[in-house]
Amino acid sequence: MSKRNSETNKGLGFLGQDLYVEGTIHAEKKMIVSGTVYGSVFGDQEIVVGTTGNIDGKLEGSSVSVAGKVDGDLLAHKRLEVIASATIKGEVQVLSGQLLIQEGAQLEAECMTFSKELPQK
Repeated sequence: MSKRNSETNKGLGFLGQDLYVEGTIHAEKKMIVSGTVYGSVFGDQEIVVGTTGNIDGKLEGSSVSVAGKVDGDLLAHKRLEVIASATIKGEVQVLSGQLLIQEGAQLEAECMTFSKELPQK
């Protein structure tokens, strides 16, 4: 691996498509979920749920982007982007004016906004 590549990926958490996790995941840096999680995913920074990603439980992060499936409560402290391929079921909380939903995304959710950034847990 080149030095430049290793510096770019430093602090990146990745749950691959072939991985299955039961329990709680907490990432201090950016986290990409392409596998399946039965439990909670918490991130201090950005969390990306890829098109093959599936979270059955709570998802909480600073900035969240969902292209896969989330079945549970979702809290984005700064921004939430819901990609066209996404399916979200549950309660969604996001900073007012920071929710982007692309055409084609499926939401079966109660959406609530808050006016100022919430502190991270």
